[in-house]
Amino acid sequence: MREIAIRGFINEKYNTTYGKGLFRRAIYNGSVELHNPNQKYLVDFYDYEQFQHTAKSDAQIEVLKKLDQCNVSSVEGLVLSWIIHYEPLTKTKTSVDGYCIYLQSTGELHIEVIDVQNGTNEQWDLRAHHCKSGGANKPVFIATNVDLNHK
Repeated sequence: MREIAIRGFINEKYNTTYGKGLFRRAIYNGSVELHNPNQKYLVDFYDYEQFQHTAKSDAQIEVLKKLDQCNVSSVEGLVLSWIIHYEPLTKTKTSVDGYCIYLQSTGELHIEVIDVQNGTNEQWDLRAHHCKSGGANKPVFIATNVDLNHK
């Protein structure tokens, strides 16, 4: 099982504008770190109403159809994100197939990453844990399958 750590942060810019009539609607921003080989991804979690309007590719439209069949739009406290590959050296962000779904009330988190270019085609079901100490640059939740204290 490939090691993964997902950190979610409160989006400090939530509901602020970035253009006429355009609002930042992501509730959480986050990072996804994979090991062996190391890869980094970014996530922006939206409620379903906002999330469905962010789909851009055919693969994302297919994910929305799958989620609609599961009636996720009616689940209270559910937030979702597309997956963005992040290359730290060049600071390049590239959209890849896959998504992340997080149920805030139970801490259940499911992520699928289909990134052919970087050799990742995996999915994980994790339990997110709320962080005790919040604040600037500190995550509000972490989901992982590895002990982060020994890294």
